[in-house]
Amino acid sequence: MEKARLTKFEEKCIQEEPAFCSAACPFHLDVKAFLGHMRNKDMDRAFKVIENALPVPDILARICDHPCEAHCIRNHLDAPVAIGHLERICAAGRTRRKKRFLPPAKGRTAGIWGSGLSSLTAAWDLSLKGYAVTVFDRTDALGGHLRGISSAVLPSEILAKEIQALKSFGVEFRTADSPDAAFPSRTDLSFDAVYIGEDCPGEPFTGFDRDDTGRPLVDGFFGGTSHPRIFTGGFLETAPPLDTRSHPVAFAAQGRKAATSMDRLLSKVSPTAGREREGAISTRLSTDISGVTPCPRLDLIEDPGTGAVTCDRDLAAREADRCIQCDCSRCLRVCTYLTEFKGYPRRYAREIYNNAAIVKGEKKANLLINSCSLCRLCETVCPDDFSMADLCLEARQEMVQSDRMPVSAHDFALQEMAHAAGDACFFARHAPGSGRSDQIFFPGCQLLGSAPDQVTRVYDFLLANLSGSIGFATGCCGAPARWAGRPALETDTLARFISFWEDAGRPTIITACSSCTWMLSRHLPDADIVSLYKTLLDLTDCLPAVLRNTAPEPVNIIDPCTAREDRAVQEAVRTLARSAGVIIQELPAAGALTECCGFGGLVFNANPKLTQKINQERADQSDLNFLAYCAMCRDRLAKAGKKTAHLLDLFWPQTDHPEQRKDPGFSGRHDNLAQVKHRMLAELWQESPDPALLKGPAVPVRYNPGVRQVLEDHFILESDIAQVLAHIGTGTPPFYNPDNGTHIAFFRPGRVCFWVAFQKHETGIEIVNAWSHRMQVIPNTLFVPGTPTEPHNETIVCRSCDNGELGFFKNHVEYLGSRFDVVLPQCRHCGKIYISPDIARGRMAEVEKILEDK
Repeated sequence: MEKARLTKFEEKCIQEEPAFCSAACPFHLDVKAFLGHMRNKDMDRAFKVIENALPVPDILARICDHPCEAHCIRNHLDAPVAIGHLERICAAGRTRRKKRFLPPAKGRTAGIWGSGLSSLTAAWDLSLKGYAVTVFDRTDALGGHLRGISSAVLPSEILAKEIQALKSFGVEFRTADSPDAAFPSRTDLSFDAVYIGEDCPGEPFTGFDRDDTGRPLVDGFFGGTSHPRIFTGGFLETAPPLDTRSHPVAFAAQGRKAATSMDRLLSKVSPTAGREREGAISTRLSTDISGVTPCPRLDLIEDPGTGAVTCDRDLAAREADRCIQCDCSRCLRVCTYLTEFKGYPRRYAREIYNNAAIVKGEKKANLLINSCSLCRLCETVCPDDFSMADLCLEARQEMVQSDRMPVSAHDFALQEMAHAAGDACFFARHAPGSGRSDQIFFPGCQLLGSAPDQVTRVYDFLLANLSGSIGFATGCCGAPARWAGRPALETDTLARFISFWEDAGRPTIITACSSCTWMLSRHLPDADIVSLYKTLLDLTDCLPAVLRNTAPEPVNIIDPCTAREDRAVQEAVRTLARSAGVIIQELPAAGALTECCGFGGLVFNANPKLTQKINQERADQSDLNFLAYCAMCRDRLAKAGKKTAHLLDLFWPQTDHPEQRKDPGFSGRHDNLAQVKHRMLAELWQESPDPALLKGPAVPVRYNPGVRQVLEDHFILESDIAQVLAHIGTGTPPFYNPDNGTHIAFFRPGRVCFWVAFQKHETGIEIVNAWSHRMQVIPNTLFVPGTPTEPHNETIVCRSCDNGELGFFKNHVEYLGSRFDVVLPQCRHCGKIYISPDIARGRMAEVEKILEDK
């Protein structure tokens, strides 16, 4: 990704924009952090936030005129948080003061006129930057207008303490009759730079130009005057000089701006560059307050005469708790993926860019990139349309192009896509007995793999009730290839269906899957594509009668993420459900705000743990049963233990309680797709199936309880088990565990090596375990003994040569060009190496992952 492209992505995310209160504060005080500590009654930490932002903090915290409150978002609900009062309570209640560490001296000098607030601010900032500062005033009674503030608000000892702090920073205080007396020479100021505080009462300084009202002609925003080394401040920009007691923050801010300009002058850097967000600024932040409950502002007791505020910590904490901690976070509140990685889109954009920029070393953002479901919910809720889907998909495509995509991230899903679109499953036919198609029913591989009998019944219904000839086509729409960042493979996957469709004269396509609808629309922009559910809505009177529950329980509709913007389909589904007597209660996460089930984007393959979390959180959103119209949403939620029916179950139920139907799993879908092809071809088109494709196992196979879940968790299909068993045929399995009578065989048909542990019975075999790995194991025939790094508690003997228990010898394992020496169990006679399930799922899997991320 180009740097400019990254910048565009970053600019869209407003999460780092300051809160409205902080933006209005010229010193950008972190008001949220301050109020958070006040809420916890931690005065010391709260005051530390003040000290990090404000000059002369003990003074300014007490007299601040809190412009932030006018911008508090609670103004739109009830009343602003009493930030000014809380600052004063904090200043009075804290017990610690920040330790200041002075920087090395710069060897440059600054002269300041006056000891008013703007001058003290300039002296504070410059002295903490290493300048030798001298402050001049007419009197030793320092403080200017500050001395006229009520002692209940600003006690004299606090003013004296802050002046003493300045002295400890090396600031020298002197007396002079006037600013002209302090700086008599205009050509040689005796100081490298000078600041004139206009908030110090007395005769004006004559060293720079003024307008007709006596206001200094200041060079824009930065406090410069007509003299190149003299700066000024301490007045209101829109009116003649006023008392600092009325607008203290404005006066202090001008002192800071001038001090910054003086520092830049003396450091010989640009006086203006990078200062666009200095002082009070606007913010692009957008905060949703629709769910915030109004809460009246608390009465923080203030003496009307003196302005003193009662220091009630409990009351102050309650008032601080009214702060809603403004941020955007819309995407974080609705996306488990975004919160899982503990960041926000702007930060993720940087991580993804840095990940791509790494030439050698670990790609730490690989998992982040491949864990996005690409559902675009973030874009839907974002005020600036930030799309993690675009960001991650672009990154995936670049990773594939540069051969940096982790092998295991999408391999299983792409193989299943190839199976669904390949000869074993794909077929396309015109209606039985017809040589043409006016419409083609394309149910999609997931629905067909999940509920094949239901699909055939739906097709029978369409044949009987739609006019014209209705063709049928299986296969995959290519969505997994798109999600994997492989556009060429996406196109190739759809090629056979598109060829059939074009040969048929480009008829209307009826889809039952919203992902298929979206994908076909991308590849066939001129095609007439209609949802099955809109088609059924037009045939409501023809739909089969269903057994109505006399007192039906309400259900929640689960909209698939790929139908997020398809309002017509959403309404059709709801109308069909109501026609079947279903009472619908909408979830907050419905329609445009629906959430992905974790299948989209191939998250289930790249990050199975995150998928489980997504599914469970989705299932926990309601105690009601769910009704889905996406096969994967239904199956994923069923896998999470949620009672979920498919919309088609309302009219073509396969059981009395379709909401309790289990997820068929990867193996179930895999086998269903192949079996339904042969059954439909035989029953509807009278075509004989290929005997080779229908050939079953040589002996009956059953699975020990729990094994199928192991296969599901580790992406091992029952067909993979069958390949291992077929590989050994009637021969002797290579390994045997005499302790439990378990035979162990392995076979590597492609990139993955599969291992199967089974027991033989009179009626067949029982699978007791299965595991896999991607590493190549390379036997070393030198049989060098060694000590295993992993514990090995099994008794395994070699049956290939009937030579007894295995020994431990140094061997090689290899993956992605890296080779390692590893001590493994090996037969000293035939050289066969045994890989235990603990090694394969443990250390071997860890190293595979590390190497894939290199």
